[in-house]
Amino acid sequence: MNEKPTQGDSHPVNVADRPWQAHSEERAVDESVVAAWSEALAHLRSASDQTSAAARPAPLAPGLTLVVSAAPGDDLAGCLDAVAHQSLTPDHYDVLVVIDGPVAAVEAALHGLTAAGVSVRVVAAAPGMLRARDAGLAASRRQLTGFLAAGDRIGPDYLDRMLAAADPASVILATGAETGQAETTLPTTVTGTVVPTALARRASADDASDVHGGVVFLATLLTTYGCEARPVPLTGSAAYHREANVGSDADSRAADGPDDFDTRVMGPMSVLRSLDGLSRGCSPSTLALVRAHIDTEVDRINAHLRAHPDDHGRVVELLDAHGFDYFPYERLNRGRARALAVAYCFAPYNDTSAVVMAKRVRDRQDIVDAVFNVMDGKREKDPSIRRVSGPYVENEIAVDTPTYFSNWASIEAFREVGLERIAEIERVKGPYERVYSRVMWTASHFLAAAYKMRNPATTWTAEFSDPAARDVQGEVRSAPLSESAFLDEVRAEVRRRGLPLLVSDNVLDWCEYIAYVFADRVVFTNPNQLEYMLSYAPVPEAAALAREKAVISPHPTLPPAFYSMVEQSYPLDASLVHLAYFGNFYATRGLGDVLTALAGLEPSIRERIRLHVFTGKATELRKHMDELGIADLVVINPFVRFLAFLNMASKFDCLIVNDAVTADKHARNPYLPSKWSDYAGSGRPVWGLVEAGSPLSTQPLHHASPVGDIAAAQDVLRKLAATADAR
Repeated sequence: MNEKPTQGDSHPVNVADRPWQAHSEERAVDESVVAAWSEALAHLRSASDQTSAAARPAPLAPGLTLVVSAAPGDDLAGCLDAVAHQSLTPDHYDVLVVIDGPVAAVEAALHGLTAAGVSVRVVAAAPGMLRARDAGLAASRRQLTGFLAAGDRIGPDYLDRMLAAADPASVILATGAETGQAETTLPTTVTGTVVPTALARRASADDASDVHGGVVFLATLLTTYGCEARPVPLTGSAAYHREANVGSDADSRAADGPDDFDTRVMGPMSVLRSLDGLSRGCSPSTLALVRAHIDTEVDRINAHLRAHPDDHGRVVELLDAHGFDYFPYERLNRGRARALAVAYCFAPYNDTSAVVMAKRVRDRQDIVDAVFNVMDGKREKDPSIRRVSGPYVENEIAVDTPTYFSNWASIEAFREVGLERIAEIERVKGPYERVYSRVMWTASHFLAAAYKMRNPATTWTAEFSDPAARDVQGEVRSAPLSESAFLDEVRAEVRRRGLPLLVSDNVLDWCEYIAYVFADRVVFTNPNQLEYMLSYAPVPEAAALAREKAVISPHPTLPPAFYSMVEQSYPLDASLVHLAYFGNFYATRGLGDVLTALAGLEPSIRERIRLHVFTGKATELRKHMDELGIADLVVINPFVRFLAFLNMASKFDCLIVNDAVTADKHARNPYLPSKWSDYAGSGRPVWGLVEAGSPLSTQPLHHASPVGDIAAAQDVLRKLAATADAR
């Protein structure tokens, strides 16, 4: 039995000599030697191939070294008494006690082990300097290392069952009714586990976590070193459980502290980053275990945010700084959403309207449950868009109804099924305090209006991305409407309010009308849009109401962090000026002015310019380029996903955005391209091809030329080309 650490021994020069094996049973392991060896673990792996066989560590003996951790005041005697009465014979295992405190405090607890013939050693670790796990692995004499804490209690067959299940490539997990585990999970600490010593030493060296280090260590064994997690159900004589309020292991103690941000958020977030990295490329079964613990760590952060909701912004900053492959936002925000976001098209669908609504959710910084339509087959999914809105979404309520822009039957289905899904959640949390809906896709406002009518106290904000009942040419956009119980409810409420009824069988007219009448706020992206939409409203009284509660709010621009989240490789010749255009081409909006201007430039100028186009309509563009003779000046690329687009936008010398051509149909252009809000955050110069008085023309553009003015466009191109000479 060891009674105290040896103070006079000198440290060996070669830590691979494993000096503690030379210590007799009467001499303690020098904790400082173990610490030095543990620090060198990271170097041993890379140096092992260059080390002679004679200098390598001696082979580990068969069997198990059981590491028992304790702190001053822990009931160590109860745990060690159970260890001393194991059915496994003492020649198959030895015990290492690691204690934060003086060895003399545990002398009495060791007598039972020595009396039973069990070899026992003691390491007195300075508090906070050496985790029991590291000391135990460094000092283990056997091929397997098991872990217990002072508060653990085991039946007499525990070690026999654990050792029988163990092998050199598995992590053995004690499970059963006594542990409170109904299924295989990744433990938060190493207690109750048996690991292969050689691999575990490497995993321990890889694990730099200071908080909840046990789970990162075990995950490293499973992912990096290919171990298999094998649960061993233990009941009866082999049972394993922890006495209530008795002892704890060093790793779990590290997690117990004040309810402050560093402890309750930064600690778990560090673990989450480690687990996320480890989970990439691992087997499906291991991935499930790792992600289950990611859920657990996020639950810890959720508990903090429930008590400290003002810390949510700081948590979001941490999330933005790391690109998680998997992050359960619904767990982060569990129980916190008091608002409802209704967007027929929403993340993760790769659609401009989905992206803008995701940005709205983030910009409002209001935790929401998001209702949207299942659009599989109509829109590609881009899970990365969730990084925009996810930190502010609790429940994603996906409504599986037919996808149409303004078909009345599909609108009715979305409204009815959406209300049913919302009601299911409300049974738990009650009515929502706020609802926010956005229309490009018409059904959003119909569902939001129905909810508002059922919950008058709820504040409804309705946004129009563009005019709903008129197209870009100013022509009436229409879809037939059929009578329904919902419309009867609308009419009854309108009469109760003493307002004129809308007489129309056009779905798009009703979309605008119900928002004007029932919403508490109506959002327009620019003043021109407001004036234009209210000018053609069939019911002037409804338009007057909308004007009273109108809000002008351009599309939000994301924080700078989003422009570096998904790094893209796109080589650019530094001797040239590179312009970029992202988007498709339409009759009222295209690249015609730029292409024509480029073709008409003098060769010495245009040779210094490259135009890079990212589009889904490459065939039309390529044909036009060939006609103009500028194929060598334009690089055509396919569309890129949203976060990739943001990063790409930050790489070019100038970004191009153009107005829709509306002068022959509109007194003032009512459209503000949503792309401007994304360009605005790129930090790059922007060239706008604008109509006089348009919303885009009022933005802080670096370069501007009138739509259709080729000479003005050429002047901009000459200025841009001149910047190449100035480099």
